[in-house]
Amino acid sequence: MVALMQAPVARTAKTAPKRSVGGILLAIGGAAMILQLWALWLEAAPAWSPGTAETLGWMGALGMAALRLVDFVAWNPNGILLSLARVLLLCWPVAVMVAGVIVSRKAH
Repeated sequence: MVALMQAPVARTAKTAPKRSVGGILLAIGGAAMILQLWALWLEAAPAWSPGTAETLGWMGALGMAALRLVDFVAWNPNGILLSLARVLLLCWPVAVMVAGVIVSRKAH
C-alpha cells in the first residue's frame, strides 16, 4: 500500500521542470536583440531629433538619414564591408533564438 502511494510522487519528481538549453538560448538572444536595437536607436537619434523633423518634416529627416547612409557607403573605402558587418552583427541574436527553438523542439 505504501509503495502504491509513493509511486506517483516519484514519477512527478522525475518530471520536474528543468531549465533547458533552448530556453537559455532564447533568453540570451532576446536580451542581445533588445540591447542591439537600443544601441541602433541611440545612433539614429540625431537624424530623428524633433529639430530635424520640424525643419525638414519626417520625410525629409528620413531622406537625410538615407543620404548619410549612402554617403558613408560611397565615400568610405570600407563602407560596404562595414555595412555588411553591421547587418551580420544585427542578425546573430536571431540566429541564437532560432537555435534555441530548434534545441527545445528536439528535447520534446
